[in-house]
Amino acid sequence: MDLVPAATRLVMERLQERDARDRVDGTPQSQRLRAITPDVGQFLLTLALAVGARRIVEVGTSSGYSTLWLALAAQRTGGRVTTFEIDTDKVALAARTFADADVAGLVDLRAEDGAVGLAAVAGAADLVFIDAEKRDYEAYLDLAVAALRPGGLLIADNLTSHASDLAGFRARALAHEQLSSVVVPIGNGELVGVRLPD
Repeated sequence: MDLVPAATRLVMERLQERDARDRVDGTPQSQRLRAITPDVGQFLLTLALAVGARRIVEVGTSSGYSTLWLALAAQRTGGRVTTFEIDTDKVALAARTFADADVAGLVDLRAEDGAVGLAAVAGAADLVFIDAEKRDYEAYLDLAVAALRPGGLLIADNLTSHASDLAGFRARALAHEQLSSVVVPIGNGELVGVRLPD
């Protein structure tokens, strides 16, 4: 069943096209959208629905493409997505994305560092999605675990596409005493971890 409304689908397709251009036209890496793949978007939506995620936290908004998938889940669960982005140009782009896709009412877009945002959640998140600068993943790990309720999901992107950059994060996440985790070979490789009871 396709859970993506036509208006949202059009916005997603526009962002996918821009992302594909960014990767080949010489756009500097810092300005690229670097979006998740559509199959990962569907994966996020499915996992969020599976756990009935109402409080969803995203670190690394970029254009808001992945946020759209999470917002579709929040729409069905009666929830909300809080997403953090420090690049002001991307914050502005994401705000337009949410307005164009008619999901702005489901998203709390914050121009704030993800570490600060995660620290404020404190055990209440149903799902945390990390897709930010790879050098920061390890710093986010314990904050993300602490932000989750027991049974909540931690999902992190790029585990296979940036395997060497994320080797330390991967090792720590897979061995983390408060997580049961696996790397799923979909898209660019997704770490999926369930927060264990205390």
